[in-house]
Amino acid sequence: MRRMSCRMSKCQQILAAGVAVAMFLLSAFTPDARAADPRWYVGLSVPVMFLDDSESVTSGTNPGPVTPNASGVTPSQIPYRADAVNSYDAGFKVSGMLGYEFGNGFRLQVEGFFARANLNKLTYSGVTTQPDPSGLPISVPGMETPVSGPADQMGGMVNVWYDFNEGSRWRPFIGGGLGAVQVDWGGVEYDTDALAQSAANHLAQAQCASFPDPAQQAGCLAAATLPPGTVPDLSGTDTVFAYKVGGGLGYELTNHVTLQVSYRFFQTAQLEFNGRNAINGATVKATTDMQGHLFEVGVRYRF
Repeated sequence: MRRMSCRMSKCQQILAAGVAVAMFLLSAFTPDARAADPRWYVGLSVPVMFLDDSESVTSGTNPGPVTPNASGVTPSQIPYRADAVNSYDAGFKVSGMLGYEFGNGFRLQVEGFFARANLNKLTYSGVTTQPDPSGLPISVPGMETPVSGPADQMGGMVNVWYDFNEGSRWRPFIGGGLGAVQVDWGGVEYDTDALAQSAANHLAQAQCASFPDPAQQAGCLAAATLPPGTVPDLSGTDTVFAYKVGGGLGYELTNHVTLQVSYRFFQTAQLEFNGRNAINGATVKATTDMQGHLFEVGVRYRF
């Protein structure tokens, strides 16, 4: 997951999506020679979801040597940082919607959804740690951490769709939407201490090599073991802006029922998960984004 500031390319995508939706909304109120009676509708879709591998950055601090201060002693904090790649299994999404057909090809729709995909791989690379602000960073070998469990999404969007070929039973459509999504990683299980412990181990190896006595080196390395509870847990959820674009093909089975298949691309803004240990002051933060592809089968019912 890229280090997620709003880079220019992403800002341009979001701006383009917003402009497109605004143009659709304006056009929806423009009379059309094909205009039919406006109608409300409800719908349901069940897409198969494929999430792209996502790059992320995890950074944090480990408790370091105790240093004196005016009030006694304070443990120093040793920073570490790692790039990572998350990989997902195929997932699913269930969407319910309420919409309004303006009678000129445009539809305005409110959608609520729930989605789930299991995380199947977490690979760290570019890991570094640093003994103090004046020291040189120490590189740590990358590693793959066993991981399992679902990353859930729950949210809502406002969508605008345009149906072509009014008057025919076959109706291709295009459009997109803007909204918000809560991503929940609370069900993902992995060794939350693995990255911090690896950084602590390699820092200790560099520092303990100066001891000439092997027994001293062994004792020094053993001291690098992080006690349980040292590494804080990351927050499980974050809620961010999201958008999607796509298109599909509808078939008007009856005057009330339309079946449809479609493809949609979606992307979230930067997700950020944080944690802090009140006991020793250790911190951890992970930033990432999420994007994927939806292949949908759905149905709409007009009133």
